[in-house]
Amino acid sequence: MKPDATALRRVTVTPKELAPFGGVADSWADLAHALFVQQKHTWEMLRAGYASLESVQTRHFQVDGCEVLIQFNPGRLTSSAANVDEQSIRERRCFLCVHNLPEGQRGLVYGERYILLCNPFPILPQHFTIPRIDHVPQRLDNEIGVFLNLTRDLAPRFSTFYNGARCGASAPDHLHFQAGTRMHMPLESEYTRLREERGTVMVSTDTHRAVAIEGGGRRFLALEGRDPDALRQSLQRYLFALQELKGETDEPMVNLIAWYDTLTWYVLVFPRVQHRPSFFFAEGDARLLISPAAVDLGGVSVT
Repeated sequence: MKPDATALRRVTVTPKELAPFGGVADSWADLAHALFVQQKHTWEMLRAGYASLESVQTRHFQVDGCEVLIQFNPGRLTSSAANVDEQSIRERRCFLCVHNLPEGQRGLVYGERYILLCNPFPILPQHFTIPRIDHVPQRLDNEIGVFLNLTRDLAPRFSTFYNGARCGASAPDHLHFQAGTRMHMPLESEYTRLREERGTVMVSTDTHRAVAIEGGGRRFLALEGRDPDALRQSLQRYLFALQELKGETDEPMVNLIAWYDTLTWYVLVFPRVQHRPSFFFAEGDARLLISPAAVDLGGVSVT
């Protein structure tokens, strides 16, 4: 579906408009931060979302030597418990299409085909959603390069993540990435230790390496490198291998977390078996409203 040009102009904010809020035209990380400040100043829905975030209750646990932060966050109920079956998707308006954005929400056009928006239902101290401007399904396909560029451009303030259509995306019909405050997910600070203590090097070349890691109840593949083309090709090969392994034609179930530091990309890929755990569908006290996505796998479990 083609974007609504009039609606896009209405919601687009320019770097010049963000200058009073600390935006620097040549820094996407600073522009994103300035957008956050501007939107909190002008958009009541965002202020309410962050007021809700400030009141969340948290509890810390150690799981297999890794930290897990349990976040009791009722403000995320709409996303965590969203019905994402085909019929429900068809019957609701897409909340990521520019012509459906709520009054007051504005964003920055990124790379001509994406728009960076503040997420009004935050998990992280600063939380963004970056949807395609046109309405296309949630699939990485040829967008891995965009994801890597976004990860580099939003550093060092933010890390990025991707939820597959069948494992955490509350809008599986509209391609989007997300970004949030760097180092807020415990796994980001634990990564180097886990790699050294529990990692198995699967690939090591002049351009990149792939390390299989198990820790904190998670198994994932970590891709590291300074060559974005090599990383893109390696991730594509891994996704294809998962697809073949399960005999599927759809995109394999994965979540991604990525960051960029000292000229190096770090992309963590979490293969998935199912969307929600069995206790999500239980009744009474046995039910736990946890619908794991990338941030949960990063160590912030939203309930």
